[in-house]
Amino acid sequence: MTGLRFAAPGYATLHDAMLRETDRETCAVVFTHANSKHGAWVVAEPGVELVAESAYERRDAVSAVLRPAYLADIANRARTQGLGLVLAHTHPRCDRAPVFSPVDDAGETEIKAYLDRRALDSVALAMVVGPDGCTCRQLGTTTEVPVWEIGETVRLVSDAGAAAAASVHDRQIRAFGAIGQAILGKLHVAVIGAGGTGSVVLQQLAHLGVSALTVIDPDIVEQTNLNRLVGAGQADVGVPKVEVARRAVLAVNPDARVQSVIGDVVDYDVAQRLAGFDFVFLCTDSHASRAVVGQAAYQHLVPTIDMGVSITVGAAGVEHVTGRVQMLTPGASCLSCTRALDAEQVRREMMTPEQRKADPYVQGIHEPQPAVISLNSTMASLAITMFLGAVTPVPAQARFQLYDGVRGTVRPTVARANPTCIVCSRKGALAKGTSWPLPVRPPETSDGR
Repeated sequence: MTGLRFAAPGYATLHDAMLRETDRETCAVVFTHANSKHGAWVVAEPGVELVAESAYERRDAVSAVLRPAYLADIANRARTQGLGLVLAHTHPRCDRAPVFSPVDDAGETEIKAYLDRRALDSVALAMVVGPDGCTCRQLGTTTEVPVWEIGETVRLVSDAGAAAAASVHDRQIRAFGAIGQAILGKLHVAVIGAGGTGSVVLQQLAHLGVSALTVIDPDIVEQTNLNRLVGAGQADVGVPKVEVARRAVLAVNPDARVQSVIGDVVDYDVAQRLAGFDFVFLCTDSHASRAVVGQAAYQHLVPTIDMGVSITVGAAGVEHVTGRVQMLTPGASCLSCTRALDAEQVRREMMTPEQRKADPYVQGIHEPQPAVISLNSTMASLAITMFLGAVTPVPAQARFQLYDGVRGTVRPTVARANPTCIVCSRKGALAKGTSWPLPVRPPETSDGR
């Protein structure tokens, strides 16, 4: 699905400011970090400006025309800064989801021809805003672009369209409604890690009706995975985990579109895919992958849920069973703020095997940790419910939960975000889109050279 992404409360702020006037159309300009390859536009911070009265050539209840000098100014700013443009205007008296008028169509044809001559780096967008929502499209075309406001609630503020009428989803439509089901059916969701938690997450997403899925994992199935890998059997030993995952999803929904990527998300080429997803589940036990995906969540405004479970075994047996589920999204603290990342572990995991061998400070290998399918399933289910609370009307409010398997408790918590955090603050990676690099293993070292 992808589309135009505002960090919350960016769209609501723009909507309210533009609709203060109800007797005349109002225009605004939105600057974006555009990723045309993935059809994603991240609203820059700061990147929204209302058009001053002096910049209008004509303005009334049914039209608003901008002065050529103002168009030239915003086009020059976009080109010199490498930004995309969204030209927004209101239909203040619209009593339903707004649509572009014939007047809009004619005006866009002229503006598109003008901007094409200015050779902008990306496709410009047009957006019409009304009291009950908005509609967005590629400028001068009929190609619609979804509009999202990304925060602890992930709002599709443009029209979601009709829900699929499949009876298989009847019971959950009764729970969160047809619009919620329609959104689930249109999302492109990625699951990073197809192991214990990832395989359960994929199974539940398939049952929910999420039909566009990408699963990313570099590993093959090993004998020791079979106690917790949903959908895997003895014959799958040696098979890529992503292929087992793809088969399991298709067994639930034969019409699902599942892309399997055999690769590590810390590598440059794989990490570049992250901007093209609508939602991500982070199901790995690697600090490096968490660092990469965690930053992408804020940088590209791709809401992400990270999860993990740990079993501590002592001389007398199991001492602790702990788990965490945390949503990474604008307005919520990141993994750095919650101290969930070990910088030294990230450094080691980013190394190639040759670099690890040459580093005198890297000793030993990763020790296998205890893992039980019931505990993985517990964390996966908490994550899926959190996802439903974020994207549908399900009233699940927690965005950070801690699990104690010994006591049998799940506790919601809130962590304070560092206002100058390099990952989640406006002074850091938030909404920087393609203008900032991700902390990945660079291309020249991804193959071990």
